[in-house]
Amino acid sequence: MESTNDLKRCVKQYRDIDNDLRELNKQVYERREHRRMIEIEMMDLVKLPEFSKLDKLRIGDDESIIKIDKPGTWNKAWTLSKKDLKEHLTTFMAQSTGPSDVDQIFNWIVGEQAKKLVSTEYSFTRVIKE
Repeated sequence: MESTNDLKRCVKQYRDIDNDLRELNKQVYERREHRRMIEIEMMDLVKLPEFSKLDKLRIGDDESIIKIDKPGTWNKAWTLSKKDLKEHLTTFMAQSTGPSDVDQIFNWIVGEQAKKLVSTEYSFTRVIKE
């Protein structure tokens, strides 16, 4: 009988925590949507000619900045899977007309990968100094 009560207690605790998490996730979703609306407004503003050279915004009351990545910026960190590496090497070797050195192959692969990772729209990233 005691084990049944323990199980009921655990199930109720689980339910309560799950309900809390669902509510928190809802709040996070709503806040992300709100942030996205602000980003769209910021995007419209930084497109103006007077902000064409702007690449970061300092927030006055703390040490953080908002980094602005414009279209055409390669701003994403990336890794390469074994499968993708093999595909790149196969493509390179098929296009190659003769011997190549490591640097040439490396630079070609980086260039091919960069084509996939170039930003097509503005993005904003808050950077917090710790």
